[in-house]
Amino acid sequence: MSLLNRFVVFFILSCFFNTVAYANFSGKVVKVIDGDTIDVLTPVKQKIRIRLVDIDAPESKQAYGNASRKYLASLIAGKSVYIKESNKDIYNRTLGTVFYNGININQKMVSSGYAWVYRYKGVAKNKQLIALESQAKQNRKGLWKDKNPIAPWKFRRLNQK
Repeated sequence: MSLLNRFVVFFILSCFFNTVAYANFSGKVVKVIDGDTIDVLTPVKQKIRIRLVDIDAPESKQAYGNASRKYLASLIAGKSVYIKESNKDIYNRTLGTVFYNGININQKMVSSGYAWVYRYKGVAKNKQLIALESQAKQNRKGLWKDKNPIAPWKFRRLNQK
C-alpha cells in the first residue's frame, strides 16, 4: 500500500471515529431548572440535562428570571417532549430544540418574551428566532415590558464574583 493510500485511509478513519453522532429522543420533563434548562427522563430511565439551544433566558436572580422558569414549567413540566439534539455544551449538557405536541418550545419562549435569542460574541445565528424576538419586543411581551431589560449575558458579566 502506497504512502498516499495509507494517508487517505488514515484520514477517512480519523474522520469517522472523531465524528460525534447526535440523536433525537423523547422523554418526560422531570425538572425545570430555569427558563432555558430542563431535566428529561428517557424511557430507559436515563436523566439528561437539556439546554434549550439558541435561546438565553434571564438568570434566576434577574428580573423575569423566575417568571421565565415558571412560564417554561407551565408549557412542559411533567409532560413528554421530543428533543432534537444538536450538540453538547462545555458543561456536557445536551443542546437541543424541545418540542411538545408539535410546538417548538424554544421559539415559544422567545415569542412570548421570556427569553432572548442566544448571541455568541454578539451574533445571533437563528434568523427565525431573531424575527420572533423582534415581534415580542415590539409588542412588549414578557421581559420586554421593562424599559431597559438587561440581557442575561450582560447580567452574568456584571455579577461575576
